[in-house]
Amino acid sequence: MKRLFLLLGSVLSLFAGTVTARAQASAELEAFQQAAGDRSILFRGMQATRYTFLANGHPYWSTTAFERGDITFEGNFYRDVPINIDAYAQRALVQLGSSPFAVSLTPALTPSFTMGDRRFVGMGPGEALPEGFYEVFGTGPEQVYKRVDKRLQSSVNNVNGDPLGYYDDNYRSDVMRYFAYHQTYYFRDAEGQFSRFKGKGALLRKFGSRKKEIRQALRKTRPELTDSDFDAYCRAVLNIAAR
Repeated sequence: MKRLFLLLGSVLSLFAGTVTARAQASAELEAFQQAAGDRSILFRGMQATRYTFLANGHPYWSTTAFERGDITFEGNFYRDVPINIDAYAQRALVQLGSSPFAVSLTPALTPSFTMGDRRFVGMGPGEALPEGFYEVFGTGPEQVYKRVDKRLQSSVNNVNGDPLGYYDDNYRSDVMRYFAYHQTYYFRDAEGQFSRFKGKGALLRKFGSRKKEIRQALRKTRPELTDSDFDAYCRAVLNIAAR
């Protein structure tokens, strides 16, 4: 595998060269894909977009860092690869070793993957939820699906305390562009039906007559969750409901 990454390094250096060099890079990338053996299908994906425009923040799910995990792509399972999510384009990204080169995978062809100890699923066109990627909370009959979207927006005011606009010798803008963070939660009931919800009370109401029982268990075993972040609250509710 070390030899493959060395070969990839030479491929990347050629991409920025002349037309002849790019043709040679293409040939070497193809050779790399063939040498990758059982991972070659995974590495044939489209090259991930590199955003070069000025904007505050980043387009990724939660961090710019790639995290190792397992992924299913086009019916094939791959272990221990560096993964991230482009929440702006709704694409899963798989990095080739420690290089900056990554491939971009569509939700329809990427039904499931992990990033560390977190689980994700991909929803294609026409499926139960809008096309994109979702983090899955819970392992029991009821689950919560979380979606993160990054949207490129503009503002003439400070955003998160950052300076206004961008300035250089050739360009001046009084409008700040930034990646705005949006999150959406869906409840999956025991019959597999999805419904969108907002807030802790709305989640508890999804359990009908069990709502009071679950609330009491939370107060007894996890009282700190009353003021905790919403993801931790969802996980705790689902763990209690699955007992």
